[in-house]
Amino acid sequence: SSINSNNNQITNSTMGNCSSVAKALDIRQYDTRPMSQVAPSMKPSSVDAASTSSSANNEKPQPMIFALMRNGHEVIRGAMRDLQESIEKGDIQASKVLWDKLLKWSAMHMKMEEGNGTEDSPVGFFRLLDNTFDGIATKAGLFEEHHIMEEAEENVNKAFSDGDIAGVKTAFKTYEKENSAHLKKEEGIMMPKVMEMKKMEKPLKKYMKEELLATIVNTPDFEFFVKFANEILERHSEGMPRVRVFDHALWAVSTPEQWKVYDKWIKDTLSDKSYQEIQAVL
Repeated sequence: SSINSNNNQITNSTMGNCSSVAKALDIRQYDTRPMSQVAPSMKPSSVDAASTSSSANNEKPQPMIFALMRNGHEVIRGAMRDLQESIEKGDIQASKVLWDKLLKWSAMHMKMEEGNGTEDSPVGFFRLLDNTFDGIATKAGLFEEHHIMEEAEENVNKAFSDGDIAGVKTAFKTYEKENSAHLKKEEGIMMPKVMEMKKMEKPLKKYMKEELLATIVNTPDFEFFVKFANEILERHSEGMPRVRVFDHALWAVSTPEQWKVYDKWIKDTLSDKSYQEIQAVL
């Protein structure tokens, strides 16, 4: 995620070599069996398969709360792939629409990471990591990465403003490369530390609701945030339960009143098959 918190710019985040602990939070590790292969008493699993091997046939999966952040990276990656295809077709108008959506969604994701910029709630994911692990996010340059990405974003914006599809192609190639590296770098820090916080029995659900999601949940654009994530994650599932895991996490941190609204947004966005798979785990 990369963006200037004072505007609707974006940047994605990533962190170097993902350890085995980080991979445990990657949705690639989740149970992706079709319903026909899951015991009748169980709903489709969205949990790390390694942690549920003994009980997967008898219990509903537990929501992975921080999938709202991890799978958020898959939203950004999927949107970048869609945009790349559109640019390759030479359709500058359609590409600009996709680019604006990518920037808008990434800005909201970044807001969840950076918080309100102070020590007052909501502090965001980076400051939460700093406060728990001796300044780890700041020391790794995660805040600074957002500002570095701004130049790459502005170059794409300028190419679109000039109506130069060749320039857009060149600028976006640089942006995509830098952003992908940024996401990977971020993941290498964030995901292992989420696992550590879980082992430390930190209140992850409370953190997500009060320190991350609170930055965007009451904004007019939250409907866009939920719908765009569902659209992209379903289209770019790559055989994995990305959208199911994302929505399961959102359900877990929502009040019943909130979920009634979000559930309608999700139903309006997804295919019936994907929607029913989500309902099955709730």
